[in-house]
Amino acid sequence: MNFKQFGVLLSISTILGLNAIATKVLADEPSITFGDAIGSGGCKVADQLVGEDGRTLSLILDNFNAFNGQRQKCILRVQTFIPSGFIIQDVQVLYQGTTDIDRGSKGTSLNRSYSFSGGALGQAVARPKTTNFTSSKAFAEQDEITVLAATGLCSGGGQGLLGINLTAQSSRGSSIFVDTADLNAGDVKLFFDLKRC
Repeated sequence: MNFKQFGVLLSISTILGLNAIATKVLADEPSITFGDAIGSGGCKVADQLVGEDGRTLSLILDNFNAFNGQRQKCILRVQTFIPSGFIIQDVQVLYQGTTDIDRGSKGTSLNRSYSFSGGALGQAVARPKTTNFTSSKAFAEQDEITVLAATGLCSGGGQGLLGINLTAQSSRGSSIFVDTADLNAGDVKLFFDLKRC
């Protein structure tokens, strides 16, 4: 083998080595396995889409709206399976939808609260939140939820259940949609930030 052949062989083995390292780094990126999300009360989960990062879940809602003084509740439950050696540190939830408010109307509101169960999820630290809308518009509201480990020790991994309680309130002459049936479709997007134990 001459020096030139050795150089080519070294280059190929270096490229293969770098590819193996890149694959290992990608394989080490944690992802969450999501079970079927369930909507009850005044909404239904029409579809759910898992993001390419393995930590984002989009819930497309059907029939979650309130018209002309109505009040509608939606209870969402999302089953999660956290990889071994990791805990959830934070959860971000983005709500999208539209409001239509006539002149003289008091507007609409979207209320939400959170609950976690299962050691893998720990305990949610987030006060109930309310957003009031006084004009017609498309909206995007994001909540940040800090998660505390259920115990002082981090065992990591396992099953948990995220609960989201939503209430859409309208006044006379107004409506609010977080709903794919509307022309300006909306959805709920969740992002889970994992932390290694």
